[in-house]
Amino acid sequence: MEELKNFIARCEANAVPDEQIDTSDIPELTEGDFERGYFKYRKPMKRAVMFRIDIDNLKWLQSVGKKDYQTRLNNALRWARQNGCPLI
Repeated sequence: MEELKNFIARCEANAVPDEQIDTSDIPELTEGDFERGYFKYRKPMKRAVMFRIDIDNLKWLQSVGKKDYQTRLNNALRWARQNGCPLI
């Protein structure tokens, strides 16, 4: 558990503060964008891959249920990438 806390601390230390993010090139969202449902239903492309995972990590992903553990893994990876976590 201490290792996880250290990892999270490193991720947070490397994150870019919100004030430093330049959003000037991002168009404003309109009601029409939401009415069309583009943002609500957009799903990134996926590719099936096979890899080995440590048993303790697999058990942690499946600890709240064996169903959707791959989605939880994908969400954890996306959060780490979007929050500037370093690859070790």
